[in-house]
Amino acid sequence: MWYRITPNDTLFFRDGKPFTMGAESWADIIFPPNPSTLYGAIRTWLIFEKGDLKSFIEGKFREELGTPNEKGKLRIKGPILFKNGEFLFPLPLDLLKREGNENNNVLSYLTFSRKPDILISDYKMDNSLIWKDTEHAESVEGYISAIYLKNYLSGEGNLGFTEAGDLYIVETKIGIARDRVTRTAKWGHIYRAPMIRLKEGVSIAVWIDGITNIPESGLLQLGGEKKSAKIEKVNDNILEEIENINLQLDNGLFKVYLATPSIFENGYLPGWIDPNTFEGSYNRIKVKLVCCVIGKYRLIGGWDMAKGKPKPMVRAVPAGSVYYFQILDNPSFDRIKETFHFKNISDRYPEEGYGLSLIGVVRL
Repeated sequence: MWYRITPNDTLFFRDGKPFTMGAESWADIIFPPNPSTLYGAIRTWLIFEKGDLKSFIEGKFREELGTPNEKGKLRIKGPILFKNGEFLFPLPLDLLKREGNENNNVLSYLTFSRKPDILISDYKMDNSLIWKDTEHAESVEGYISAIYLKNYLSGEGNLGFTEAGDLYIVETKIGIARDRVTRTAKWGHIYRAPMIRLKEGVSIAVWIDGITNIPESGLLQLGGEKKSAKIEKVNDNILEEIENINLQLDNGLFKVYLATPSIFENGYLPGWIDPNTFEGSYNRIKVKLVCCVIGKYRLIGGWDMAKGKPKPMVRAVPAGSVYYFQILDNPSFDRIKETFHFKNISDRYPEEGYGLSLIGVVRL
């Protein structure tokens, strides 16, 4: 079931780089937050809704919420931004904006084609995505509504986007550490931290599964400063059209769009794809990766509360990345949809929301 989280104040979600007062004065932020951040906040909220920390440590919630050393049945999908009853997804990276277009919010597809002979690089795939028009185009950062996302996945209809500035603003907070004894400022410990303030009507949506008797609303702590946020159930299934989308994969190709970051075993390649042939089998569906467009990796870290030390840092493929696959056997569309559509396909931590994928047609 879908829940939306509405903060009561600014939020701070920093990236995986070290930030120590006295060594670094500026912290970089990420938004939306990493799925693991939401997973931890929701898990903590449910622990205290069902009992207390002592009961959790003793394993009384082992089946659903796990223990400090293992996870239970709790699963999430997201986070996805939510504005006035409408979902907003990260822009797919195979879309560009034409420069000089009177309507600045109109997007166009990159063209899927054979790799040009003049391309000199270590790119090993036979196909690529290129811009064939004579007009200049540029990549943009923003979000695509569920209505436009359906058009994108089906390869039909207009495409528009919403800029980040329409959803939130960044406020800079300046602070300094104080000595706990003298209560005076510490020399060299001034810092600046960018804070996210969501605009009116904007919240963070997440799908929660695997848990029974979830409260319909409550308060949880979120972000680096543990600010309070309201969490409440969204009663309507407003993604039903996308979840139940029916596509025609007549050319033997389909693409997988990542709505959340994904951690793969081989960098940008899923662990089930052979790095030499680019072929693989996922849930007994044989495919070949023929093309992809990915953004700059995101560093995923965090703090292990149970062990009292930082988690190992890993690189994640960012949200918005798109993978193009050729079907090598003859599965039905329903099987492909059941395997790849609205599923977490990350090699690591899929239960925490990493690798939320949706399938779409490939335009030729």
